[in-house]
Amino acid sequence: EEGDENSFPVLRQAVREHWVTMKEYYKAAADAYAKGDKERAGKLMKEGQFFNKLAREADERSVNKLTESRPDEEMSLDFSTFEPREAIKLLKLHLSNLAGIPGIRYLKVGVQNADGQNKKGTLKRLVLKLLEKESIECTETDDGMTLVIRLDEINPQALSFAKKQKVNLPTI
Repeated sequence: EEGDENSFPVLRQAVREHWVTMKEYYKAAADAYAKGDKERAGKLMKEGQFFNKLAREADERSVNKLTESRPDEEMSLDFSTFEPREAIKLLKLHLSNLAGIPGIRYLKVGVQNADGQNKKGTLKRLVLKLLEKESIECTETDDGMTLVIRLDEINPQALSFAKKQKVNLPTI
């Protein structure tokens, strides 16, 4: 992927190069304008704007590349049919057990039914409150029906509830 023109490092390099070229055109435009050559200054400004646009597009593609995930890097849980307290308990369990595991970058948590109802948004509100308390960032997708959590950015030992989770395994 390193040589791929759409790989993150290649896109970031393109952004840097486009910004440098844009600045050179803008500087040349300012110099031309200062010398009274407004026509040349206008042409150079247009070139600078063109490279500004290229830089912004490459920057946007690199950000998208950074945040895109492969299906094997994510895990989905649908809590929309659970009682809010039970869902929070399960979310804590999953966060403390899945955070820090290489290979699972995202946890997608379904917090509302397709009809948008779940105890008048109680579950979503409680999940967001828990994530905020733990300083865990998330993004909303599917019109707020799903919350996406970056597991690879969570330190499981830093979770306030990590030590309190108790899993009762059956004895053999």
